Amino acid sequence: MQKGYGIIFISVIVALTTIVTLPCPAQEKGKEKERQEKDIWTEEGPRGPREMREPGGPGGPRELTEPGGPREPRWGPPRWFELTDETIEQIMKDLAKSEPAKAAELSKLREKDTEKFKEELGKVHFDKVIRERMDARRRQMQAEYTEWLEKNYPEDAKKLAALKERDPNLYIKQFRLSMDKYGRIFGARENPELGEVLKEDLELKEKADQLVRKIKSAGKEDEKKELTAQLEQVAGRRFDLIVRQKEISYAQLLRRLEELKKRVEENNAEITKWKDAKFKNENVKKRVQELISGFKWD
Repeated sequence: MQKGYGIIFISVIVALTTIVTLPCPAQEKGKEKERQEKDIWTEEGPRGPREMREPGGPGGPRELTEPGGPREPRWGPPRWFELTDETIEQIMKDLAKSEPAKAAELSKLREKDTEKFKEELGKVHFDKVIRERMDARRRQMQAEYTEWLEKNYPEDAKKLAALKERDPNLYIKQFRLSMDKYGRIFGARENPELGEVLKEDLELKEKADQLVRKIKSAGKEDEKKELTAQLEQVAGRRFDLIVRQKEISYAQLLRRLEELKKRVEENNAEITKWKDAKFKNENVKKRVQELISGFKWD
């Protein structure tokens, strides 16, 4: 009997918990409306890097990284990533210089279990290759952005260049802020029309901020009305630009959709061709001849 009451009691608690945690339909509608109202003014598109790391430890010059920092490979090296004896020796020499403790640990493992040693060394080397590629890509991105900034915002580029020599750490911070400010325009460099829209939109946002500050500090009502009217014009123009951004994005989606349709049609035609009995017989006979002659098909 007590066991039965216990089961009933637990069931009631679970039911009450479920009811409490279920979202209210009215709240969900309100949240959705709020999201729709906010999203129209929300920035979309590529952004610059927002995080940094210190490769030399705290206090050393910092470098830009991708959001979240360098990612570690999830599954380790792929099957084709095999190490030769010569490569193993070279990796161990390099590791002894850069990470002596890790090299010593792997040397002990090498004596106990050769296969496990190769597996662990492969992971270490694979991670190093990935990090080097990410660092190279990051440096390339920084160089491309600096070159772009010099052409489009030369004054900002000069300030960054001077800061780079004087204070590397502060330079990184300012570089990040610059990417936060101009990152979307830089990301649209392959699309000149979108770039111009984003550039004007940025100018209007800055102008709107200035007008808001003036309105708050204005003492006379007539002055506030005049500034508010200007702010309405700026907001109206920004609205038009946001709509234009969406039109450009929509056109890009249509082009991608057409490309996908074309690929689907091509794949369907290929499947139809491969299902043909004559085509199959011809390729099977050809395959048999290749196997006999020693030619690899796979």
